[in-house]
Amino acid sequence: MDAVTAVQEKPSLTEVEDAKNKVVVEVSHYEPLTEEEKALDRRVNFKLDFILLLILAIGFILLGIDKTNVGFVATSTFIEDANLHPNDIPNSLSLFSATYVPLQPISAMIGRYVGPKWWVCTLMITWGSICVAHVGVNSTPTFLALRLLLGVGESGFTPTAYYYMSLFYPKFSLGFRMGLFSGMYSVAGAFAGLLAYGLLHLESPVLHGWQTVFLFEGALTVFIAILGLLVLPTTPGKAWFLTPEERAHAVKRMERDDARAGEAEEDESKITTRDVLDVLKDWKKLLIVVFNILSVLPVTAFTTFLPMIVEGMGYEGVKATLMAVPPFIVGTAGLIAIVYSSDKLKERSLHTVFGMSLGLIGCVVMATSHNEKLRYGFAHVCLAGVFAGGPLVAVWLASNTPSKASRSVILGINGWSNLAGVIAGQLFKSKYAPGYKYPLIVTMVLIAVGMGGFVAMRGVYMWENRRRKRIMAAWDGADFEEERGRSHRRGDQKVTWVYAY
Repeated sequence: MDAVTAVQEKPSLTEVEDAKNKVVVEVSHYEPLTEEEKALDRRVNFKLDFILLLILAIGFILLGIDKTNVGFVATSTFIEDANLHPNDIPNSLSLFSATYVPLQPISAMIGRYVGPKWWVCTLMITWGSICVAHVGVNSTPTFLALRLLLGVGESGFTPTAYYYMSLFYPKFSLGFRMGLFSGMYSVAGAFAGLLAYGLLHLESPVLHGWQTVFLFEGALTVFIAILGLLVLPTTPGKAWFLTPEERAHAVKRMERDDARAGEAEEDESKITTRDVLDVLKDWKKLLIVVFNILSVLPVTAFTTFLPMIVEGMGYEGVKATLMAVPPFIVGTAGLIAIVYSSDKLKERSLHTVFGMSLGLIGCVVMATSHNEKLRYGFAHVCLAGVFAGGPLVAVWLASNTPSKASRSVILGINGWSNLAGVIAGQLFKSKYAPGYKYPLIVTMVLIAVGMGGFVAMRGVYMWENRRRKRIMAAWDGADFEEERGRSHRRGDQKVTWVYAY
């Protein structure tokens, strides 16, 4: 029996009553029922992790490297050789954001239309080629134009990768994978400096060291993209590295996880005006995106400014850069622990708030203490929690958006959380060095507002679930069947949908 026939077949009254009893008490999700199924599920996840997640994670590392390499080459003869002005480097960062941030939703929707596999690889080829083109920079207009284009090339990669993963992993296996993916940003920060340091020493009569940096890092991105085109699957049912039994299981578990009974099968590339409007009318999810800006603010702030903050704690020069590494290691460990717990406990909002609370505590001590060692220690506490918010909010939004088309739209809009970088850039001005007390206090306040917002959204979803439960308590089998057939409500709009929070 195919999927469409199964969806259209009417259930028996017993099945309706069983569904009624289940839907009012729990979020629809896949969970293996037997030891044999658990073993099969682990095999599928392991193979997906080794192929799909690994390629996407490497791509995310390269995205971070290709975005930040201009800062490392600026310490070489790059500015002089390319006939640039010193202010061209900070100006290029603003121009990059001018295309990278606003184009996120559009790029994510294109990813849905052409297929996420094809789009993430296309984006990598595009920005990798643009990175290589930096070899020929010889003027300010050329350099700034390439940075604008780099923002276009990199925009949409992250939300499309999130959407892509949501097609393969059930919702309570997805948070951990999104956390591992997001954790690669801190890896990129550490690896970028080491890679650039080595490549800058490869001077030759043909290429300057800075040209070698752009050439190698851009070419590596293109290579990984081509590898992705060859090995990444388009759907769970077409994953070449799975056995027939594993492919059947991969498809079946996603059908059970979505639980969109009664709705027509979606066109895998179509996005309609209704899909977009459904997202734009959903004020709850849009508010979550707004609060997510405040959640990722400390991440964007400290990934850029932590070495300078650490420098104000009594460490100088290269030692300040070196001492900024341990907090990121702790941050990655904290991220993995929090997202793992979130999947196991099947909860998103409180785990996000817990991570933000660690960030809040860290900011309080760094802003108020005069003990530099204590301030440095609490920088670790801060970063131990703040990295978790980004992936947990993304999987929270994805889990509450069963329509794949609308899911791609909301994850694209969630890409606007990168506006946090603009806020951070305006807060952490050099005039506040070396203590950065004012920026830390403002960051602390904004984190607190975000925490309150997520707690409020949790309350809204709990209230909505209780309201729907009261409505369904008075229903009989005919009412459930009628709700299944209604076309003006779909996905999470249906009364039978239970929101995750």
